[in-house]
Amino acid sequence: MKLSVLRLRLKVPWDETILVRVTNLGLGYVLTALVVAIGATNTGNNGLYVLLSLLLGVLLVSGVVSRRNVDAVGVALDGPAEVFAGEPARFRVRLENPTKRAKTALLVKVSGKAAPLLFPQVEAGGEAERGVDLVFPRRGRQRVESLLVFSGYPIGLFRKGRLHPVNEERIVFPSPADAAAPAPDHRDASDEGREPRMRGRGAEILKLREAVPGDDPRDIHWPQTARQGRPIIKERASELGGEVVVHLDTFRPASAGPSWDAAFEEAVRRATGLVLTMLARGEKVGLLCGGTFAPPASGPFHRTTLLTALALVAPGAEAPLPLSLPAGTTLYHVRARG
Repeated sequence: MKLSVLRLRLKVPWDETILVRVTNLGLGYVLTALVVAIGATNTGNNGLYVLLSLLLGVLLVSGVVSRRNVDAVGVALDGPAEVFAGEPARFRVRLENPTKRAKTALLVKVSGKAAPLLFPQVEAGGEAERGVDLVFPRRGRQRVESLLVFSGYPIGLFRKGRLHPVNEERIVFPSPADAAAPAPDHRDASDEGREPRMRGRGAEILKLREAVPGDDPRDIHWPQTARQGRPIIKERASELGGEVVVHLDTFRPASAGPSWDAAFEEAVRRATGLVLTMLARGEKVGLLCGGTFAPPASGPFHRTTLLTALALVAPGAEAPLPLSLPAGTTLYHVRARG
């Protein structure tokens, strides 16, 4: 047991997972020590030998302390459930210090972000958190590859660090565009074709019509009733909302170029904005894009399903299959303008 512990301690200084970088201060310090060493060797001056020993001692102590400062530090990256392309998303970087010594002046660099985060001190056996805004420029599958924990403590001669692989894959949703909704393609040719659940006690008024037996007297439109001399009823929409299908055209013409690709990305953003707007209004929303069709529904899980489909959609050379929708469904076509 003692022999294995000794071997472990002897192996620690040559740990290959530790990254070492010499700072400008450290480079000047090493050059100064080299000049003193040359002078001591040529002159045999005892004072220069003492100074050289002091310089080398400080160099050694600085290296050991900086090495221990980044050793055995746990790091984790936590982010929000929804991340949209081009919009800052607040992530949390958490450090854990399981050792019996406090860690001082730790820096954490997230892959893909320029500025590192400073943790002034992480107490022994404690944790520390810092927030960082990450921006993913494109939709689709994006990966945070690694987190680098490094430090120049105690005097900044070296920067020693350890690379922590993360390899966390996230689905980045398209950034919704605030654009006017296209003209809907109503699939209810007559009032009789409207499904009964489309009517209800919601705030939205579908139309005014003549009263029939069984209508609620609370829905009488008194001004129109007085003008026409017969009972006129306000027909209201259901509180559950209607059914909507957003059709994103993914057909890519053979002659399409980079301008069409940019227009398609804008169409994806418009479709995303339309889906989110309709869901926020309480409607059941479906999505047709390429070979993917999600029937109209609502709820957080369905919202994530639609956003994921839009995040991963790609243009293709095949025309979409014909779609048969029930009466009462509103269809919105979104195409690339280019």
